[in-house]
Amino acid sequence: MDRRPVIGFALIFVMIIGYSLLMNKMYPKPLPSKPVAAATTPAAATPAAETVPATSPAAAATGIGQQQVIDPLAPVAPLTMAEMLQPVPTADGSTIITVTTPLYRARIDTRGGAVVGWELLQHKAWQGGPVQLVPKEAPADGGDAIVFRAAQLDLSLFPYTADGGDLQLAAGSGKRTLVLKGATRGGLEVRKIYTFDPAVYGVTVDIELGGDGAAVGNMLVQTGAADAVRFGWNHGIAPIERRQKLEEAALRSFAGIGEDIHFRKRQSMKKDVTKVEGQWRGSARFAGLQDRYFTIIGIVPKGQGGPVEGTVRIGGNRDRMAQTWAVELPARSNESGAVAASRLELYIGPQQAELLSVYGQGLEKTMDMGWKWVRPLSTLVLKGMELLYKVIPNYGVVIIIFSVLTKLMFYPLTKTSTESMKKMAELQPKMKALQEKYKNDKEKLNQATLKLYQEEKVNPLSGCLPLLVQSPVFIALYQALSRTISLRGQPFFGWISDLSQPDSVMTLPFLGGADLNILPFLMGIAMYYQTKFTPNTGGGQMAAMNTMMPVIMVFIFYNMPSGLVLYWLINNVMQAYQSWQIHRAAVKSGGVATK
Repeated sequence: MDRRPVIGFALIFVMIIGYSLLMNKMYPKPLPSKPVAAATTPAAATPAAETVPATSPAAAATGIGQQQVIDPLAPVAPLTMAEMLQPVPTADGSTIITVTTPLYRARIDTRGGAVVGWELLQHKAWQGGPVQLVPKEAPADGGDAIVFRAAQLDLSLFPYTADGGDLQLAAGSGKRTLVLKGATRGGLEVRKIYTFDPAVYGVTVDIELGGDGAAVGNMLVQTGAADAVRFGWNHGIAPIERRQKLEEAALRSFAGIGEDIHFRKRQSMKKDVTKVEGQWRGSARFAGLQDRYFTIIGIVPKGQGGPVEGTVRIGGNRDRMAQTWAVELPARSNESGAVAASRLELYIGPQQAELLSVYGQGLEKTMDMGWKWVRPLSTLVLKGMELLYKVIPNYGVVIIIFSVLTKLMFYPLTKTSTESMKKMAELQPKMKALQEKYKNDKEKLNQATLKLYQEEKVNPLSGCLPLLVQSPVFIALYQALSRTISLRGQPFFGWISDLSQPDSVMTLPFLGGADLNILPFLMGIAMYYQTKFTPNTGGGQMAAMNTMMPVIMVFIFYNMPSGLVLYWLINNVMQAYQSWQIHRAAVKSGGVATK
């Protein structure tokens, strides 16, 4: 007889027996329910059946709840998918764990494991105390979830138990962890682990899913494998400045996917919430929120062997006017025995390039330093100011020095422009004569005007050239002075106690509580005298414009940060002085009209 059929049947028999043994081990039969022992009769101890009496006369009358026979050996119905993922409540309920480091004080709720408070201890709020970046009315829903192929385990309100109490991390004490554990009715264990480092604002967040073999096997059968872990932030970012209008313009969310960074301004949500929503899939890098000075970012860790394919979402809640973000990353097994796990870095702190760049994901590019072509200049200006501050520890003095240096740097252009405008002013009588002569023939007037410019060697555009050259520098200075956190809370002298805010000296009750700011008026006065030394090349209309411009600029700059207004004040004083020097040194040729 051929031996191959015998060997084949033997292998089939071994496979059947092995499969049965394996299934019994992975999916053990439920133990029979222990019968309830009666205190009055021995018959109640019989394991064959148990009788349950009716609970009320009404139930007896209808037959509901009358004596029912329960077989303790009957199989227990398996849990449904929804029941299997239902969390098991904890005995402690909701507990707040406080973690304090030299940089911040964090408050974490064991319900959902959400961050419900984050105070920056080295940055003061305008009303006193540390800056609080989590809004008081923040929802309990944090947005975390584990995504299966056929279901989703929402961790937003998941009840956890902490492995300890409050944590206190001193400088140089090393990293500490806070482990939050929870369980589902199906026997799955969920862990959310925070790892704190007292030297940095960043916190490592791990979400893990585990369980015994039977629970995991049941999960695979009903829900399929866990595909992704979602980290969410639904709280928004708290307002921190006294002047909300200055802050509102800077509030925005952002998402980094591949080489692209997408931004959504919070102001757009006033019209339609869809204008702040977006979803991108690809090489996930980060998602976050920011105001003028601070940011809350979820960062995909860099050292994971290459780009991580994930989904980044940003959105908003119009009722609370709060923007949100979520990062969805692949679920992987890890060395801790988790069948599904993922990690995210959470940064809650100041917008400072040196703090953001260490993550290697280009987070420093999220700082609002102006248009793309202005950013290099803005960054250079900011670094220059910070370098000066190390030598002169007063940002008010640094701003004055910077303003003087920029005016001296552009002095040759200013001189050329002023002399050209002076010549143009001297030509005004001849220009008026030509206009009168060719008032009915525009073509001849243009030809005669061009010939006059050539004979007098005057370029009418030379007066605009310095402005065009200096504009990028002025814009870069504006961005650096109005956005850098270095100026926040920095005093100059006297009543100027915060260069990042208007220089209010008092509140005016008869004007609805408006503040009286002095620097904008000083700037307007300096600008008025500066125009007195500017040659008038446009007749009466230009003279009227020069008179009105200082008033207009006072209104524009009135609620601007005092550091920015200080810069423009010094700039106008220097401009007036340079124009006066140029006029004094020039040889008058007659017919000069300065005003």
